Amino acid sequence: MSLRLLRHIFLFEIILLTLTADAFGQKEKYWVFFTDKGSAIPSTGQLQKGSRESEIAESYLDEYALIRRAKTLPTGNLTDAADLPIYESYLKSIEQMGGILCRKSRWMNAASFYLSSTLKNEITKFSFVQKILPVIIFRGKSIQQKKGDDQPTIMNQQSLDYGISATQLNAINALPLHTLGITGKGVRIGLLDTGFRWKTHEALSSRKVIAEHDFIFNDNNTANEQNDSNNQDAHGTLTFSIIAGYQPGKLIGASFDSEFFLGKTEYIPSETIREEDNWVAGIERMEASGVDVISSSVGYDIFDDGTGYFWSYGDFNGKTSFVARAAARAAQLGVLVCTSMGNEGNGNGIEGTLLTPADADSIISVGGVEFDKNNNLHLWTSSSTGPTNDGRIKPDVVALAVGVYHATVPGPATYGSSQGNSVSTPLVAGASGLILSARPELTPIQIRDAIRETARHIDTLNFPTFPNNFLGWGLVDAFRAATYFGPIFGNEPVVTVLSGKTIVSVTALSSYGLNPDSVLIHFTAGSSTEQILPMMFDSSAFFTTSGKYIVEIPEEQLGTTINFYITASDSSGKKYQTPAPSLNRFWWIYYGIPGLQQEPINPKSIALEQNFPNPFSSNQSFPGGWIPGNMTIIPFYLTRTERVVIKIYNILGEEIDEIANGIYNPGRNSVLWNASRSPSGVYFYRLSTSTTSVTKKMVFIR
Repeated sequence: MSLRLLRHIFLFEIILLTLTADAFGQKEKYWVFFTDKGSAIPSTGQLQKGSRESEIAESYLDEYALIRRAKTLPTGNLTDAADLPIYESYLKSIEQMGGILCRKSRWMNAASFYLSSTLKNEITKFSFVQKILPVIIFRGKSIQQKKGDDQPTIMNQQSLDYGISATQLNAINALPLHTLGITGKGVRIGLLDTGFRWKTHEALSSRKVIAEHDFIFNDNNTANEQNDSNNQDAHGTLTFSIIAGYQPGKLIGASFDSEFFLGKTEYIPSETIREEDNWVAGIERMEASGVDVISSSVGYDIFDDGTGYFWSYGDFNGKTSFVARAAARAAQLGVLVCTSMGNEGNGNGIEGTLLTPADADSIISVGGVEFDKNNNLHLWTSSSTGPTNDGRIKPDVVALAVGVYHATVPGPATYGSSQGNSVSTPLVAGASGLILSARPELTPIQIRDAIRETARHIDTLNFPTFPNNFLGWGLVDAFRAATYFGPIFGNEPVVTVLSGKTIVSVTALSSYGLNPDSVLIHFTAGSSTEQILPMMFDSSAFFTTSGKYIVEIPEEQLGTTINFYITASDSSGKKYQTPAPSLNRFWWIYYGIPGLQQEPINPKSIALEQNFPNPFSSNQSFPGGWIPGNMTIIPFYLTRTERVVIKIYNILGEEIDEIANGIYNPGRNSVLWNASRSPSGVYFYRLSTSTTSVTKKMVFIR
């Protein structure tokens, strides 16, 4: 039987080939499905709010995951029985009989084991075992990777030096969003791939990786290890760099300011082989960790021995493969899953050539296009096409799949270009990160709809009607998709201090046209009531009334805490604000000090924060004249109205000053200490309330 698999650059996948007959005898890998979650707890269905089971399910989820789930699930029903762990006694019973546990899936209520045929038959007799199925094993190919800096560049209005990577970002129209200051902040993106040599590459070492996990060797190192092939982490490194890379003049990724969770799920000892249980484990872990977008260039169909998934059998219906079922559940829980269609060639539009999980519902399946000699984009000849077995149009959208520029191993300054839908997929995932960064309240379906409805129709001579099973809804247009629902703002306002005056500026835009008089800053200074000021239109960008708006904050005492948000509406009547309403928070600053301030250490309780500057000195000098010599700011956070006393002590524990003694309101507050009468040295400052006493250290230098 012919091998039909994703021909990615190194389309690597999961299997512990080195753990063969020597370690496991004649054992094969199987999925073991269980009847329940133990003690007659069903494996599916709602959990009673406040029950012990509900608390257990929530304990597996990051706070970010619960916030993200709230976008798609009813309030009070953010978990269900599928979130509960597999009953440990079931797993131990199989292990005690000789089964070797590989992966656990809470969602499937199943675990993969290495089992002999005899042991498999014995385990089938357990009353708690529902069924046993083989884990499908796939073997894949790699295609040629072209290294070098010879990709032509199409330039556009740019705020950064993209180098050769401008071409791929311009093709998906991501550059205008970067110009507006939308760079992926506040979004968590997960990647499932072969491994990531990110710590030693100049384009990746500065990126914010919040977590990484090796699902092959069960550790937290996703770079090459002792038992890995030399090119194990090559493919993951390049896909990661397409989204996250940041080395001006060489490579800038689509959503480079996002946070990232890296999952090493594909093993390549000598040739590409994959198993789907690692992929399922990876997506479950990422969803629980609060990931918003997942990029996966993985695809499955049939293996040499005839096992696998077949379009002719109806398997590409979004409900058959484990990976499609896992992808669909992740989407239901608020995760936007971007996955490759595959590189199996164009079909006839009647029978699909796509791979799973591209057949999953509610995700974004990505095809590929390339430039012809006249610089026009058309369907790439190797890009897989739809439909699914149940008649849904696939792909959803397409992106550039040939000549995509990226980081390469070994690094630290190596780059190249490649082809395949494994490079078009991270472009779409990056575009999705930008859209979600601009509108964090959007659900996966809303983002998918925005991307579909704003996609550019290309290659119209060959494909006069859209959507179709070759190009889907068209070529991704990140800028138009981000503005699909109305006004957007840059990721963060800019706060500057000029001659002691505090200036706030923000970029705001709407394709419908902003109403200039509607751009307002709403702020509270110290304990005062909310004030509203109009912001002045400073300079335009892309549309007549879109661009930079500025305002001068009325004079306050240096260090006064100011909370604010900014609103705007457009000619269509749509209104939006920054921070996004869904985030339920304010921006905040200290008057006379440039820059937005960070969140308090623990906003759920009283928090005494570190003074700044620290150390501070008698002759300190800062741009704009903020923080005169001898002075430092001491910030603190209250959860309710409190009498607060703040005292200063020297290294001997002697009280030398009292700088606060009064009633303060909930939220962020601050006081100044002027050390002009004190010698150089180490000092302590203590905050006291009726219930709390907190002390921190600071240093003064004359």
